[in-house]
Amino acid sequence: MERDEILFLSSLGFGFRRFSFINENFGSILNIPNSSIDDVAKVLKTPKDILIKIKEKGFDNTVNNLKQTLNKHNIKFTTLLDKEYPNRLKDLKDKPIILYYKGNISLINSNITCGIVGTRRNDEIGKNYTKNLVDLLVNNNVVIVSGLARGIDIIAHRRTLEKKGITVAVLAGGLDVIYPPEHKREFLEIEEKGCVISEFPPGTKHLKRNFFIRNRIISGMSDVIVIIQAPEKSGALITGEYALKQKRTLFAIPGNIENPLHRGCNIMIKKGAIPLIEYKDVLEELGYKSTQQPILQDTKIELTEEEKFIYSSITKEITLDEISETTGLPVNKIYPILLSLEIKGLIIQNVGGTFSRTLTS
Repeated sequence: MERDEILFLSSLGFGFRRFSFINENFGSILNIPNSSIDDVAKVLKTPKDILIKIKEKGFDNTVNNLKQTLNKHNIKFTTLLDKEYPNRLKDLKDKPIILYYKGNISLINSNITCGIVGTRRNDEIGKNYTKNLVDLLVNNNVVIVSGLARGIDIIAHRRTLEKKGITVAVLAGGLDVIYPPEHKREFLEIEEKGCVISEFPPGTKHLKRNFFIRNRIISGMSDVIVIIQAPEKSGALITGEYALKQKRTLFAIPGNIENPLHRGCNIMIKKGAIPLIEYKDVLEELGYKSTQQPILQDTKIELTEEEKFIYSSITKEITLDEISETTGLPVNKIYPILLSLEIKGLIIQNVGGTFSRTLTS
């Protein structure tokens, strides 16, 4: 089957099951004989009028109009027959037959990827978890995949861009419309430096059911997925369910059982997600080996004597009180120094509130 035919099937809303039936039985939607239209329409659950129109030059008109729209909005596309198509999606039973994109889609196949998802109504703890994890991943050249939604998604995208990393956004509607509109700046920057993707053709509205459908792409394109924070009915849990079905490594950050914002993560852990105890667990799961030199050998980073003193006390995962005991300094004096070391990328604050050196320091 040719690329234009897959483009056409996408305009009809056909997925992999219908594509496979047509490809295996006829080789092309244009090869369906008139005598078989009734039977094929029943199998495809498609009105036979549509198939008849295809035979009557509806194909060429539809494809040409769609290509004009794509050109107008600077949207490209890749099909599951193309080399640019993300390799990780090829083993999915319900793989998308086409992906529309803006940016550089080849970044997905050439890099390690981590999906980061969570609630749209996160608290400050969830925000900090996201930033800390993204910092570590970006420092080690991992591409961040998320959905451009409000909350954890956009925090992950923004932090990646701030840290000069690469991020991929998977949308639930046509790329001719930026959704949500308040994320226009991030959309355009991701388009320029990463990639924005959707399996839905231009003109498709960002409907609720489409978000559920697109979640399988976020998990499918990721080597590892992390749920940061999520209530019981969060859409992030659907991404987690897909990850388990796709046999992707799924992490979830455990939390207070009485806090509704953590209930979803705790539920996913019960279902098989790995509890994320330290941020570096994600890199270790990826089998990542850093090729960067220790950060302290970088002459561009200058430390005060106090920063060097505190840094030297962090030889393992350690609490604030333990640092105080080791150094003899009061907690209120240590904390600002720890914050400075974290900003410089030398240490991270782990999920449990402990501190440790980054893998590259």
